[in-house]
Amino acid sequence: MNNDLLKAKICKLYYQRGLSKIDIGKKLRISRFKVADLLAQALREGIVEITINEPSHTFLDLENSLEEKFKIYRVAVVESSFSYEETKKNIGRAAANCLLDIAYDGDVIGVAWGTTIYEMVNALPSSVERNDISVVQVTGGLNQVSMDFNAIELTRRVAKAFGAKSYQLYAPAIVDSIETKNVLMSESNIKKTIEMFSKINIAIVGVGSVVPEPSTMLYRDGFIRKEDFENISKCGAVGDINSYFYDKNGNRCKTELERRTIGIDLDHLRMVRYVMAVCGGKFKADAIYGALKGKIINIIVTDNETAETILKKQ
Repeated sequence: MNNDLLKAKICKLYYQRGLSKIDIGKKLRISRFKVADLLAQALREGIVEITINEPSHTFLDLENSLEEKFKIYRVAVVESSFSYEETKKNIGRAAANCLLDIAYDGDVIGVAWGTTIYEMVNALPSSVERNDISVVQVTGGLNQVSMDFNAIELTRRVAKAFGAKSYQLYAPAIVDSIETKNVLMSESNIKKTIEMFSKINIAIVGVGSVVPEPSTMLYRDGFIRKEDFENISKCGAVGDINSYFYDKNGNRCKTELERRTIGIDLDHLRMVRYVMAVCGGKFKADAIYGALKGKIINIIVTDNETAETILKKQ
């Protein structure tokens, strides 16, 4: 049989009739490796052309470009809205779908706090069919963050949706002294939750910005003091995750504030298999870029304007 004709026949069998490479090989008395090779040649030579009818309001090329640039697992991009609050809702819905995609039986899910994670939790179904899930609070925040956005409440709600065991971190995100932190870390319930950090294989975090101004509620409400902010600024901080600050390359800002912060730190996050950042807004582009460049996060759910801004950065 003419080689081009053979390629066309194989393409018909594979793409139109749905036969496997093994079945085609048996039918034509050639190896499945030969079938695979001829399919690849047909694609390169234009004998077969693949058209993907992308749903409207999607950004697959943008997602693929970011995944390739930063060598990360997954990017999900939603359409930016005129309203930042609506954009966060869109991101939250996409993040909920992403979590459902990657969460399997036996996983240990870490949950931080924030307004966009709150929208993700709102978008989760009331009941998720998974078995043997554990949900761990990965940052403090007791009495420092509004109850709706507090990691204690968000962890509880995620655990309820998954029918999971919940590990709470009943401690502030930032304390007044290192001595206070040491006392809290020795408390049995807090210690039990901290010990779960090493078992987390999916972490859901927000990203806070420092430039052009701090976005974290802890700074706005006075829990991060002015002198703390001056110190992290000298370090070149561009953002924070779980109140741990980092520079444009994702390097830790090793200030006294870091030593008074309670939660999973950046070095431990880098050891988690999947770290999903749920965040948006062009003003956070530097912070998200630093987290990506520093390999702190490897899945991101964001909006198209933010994604495009990040992609342009060098």
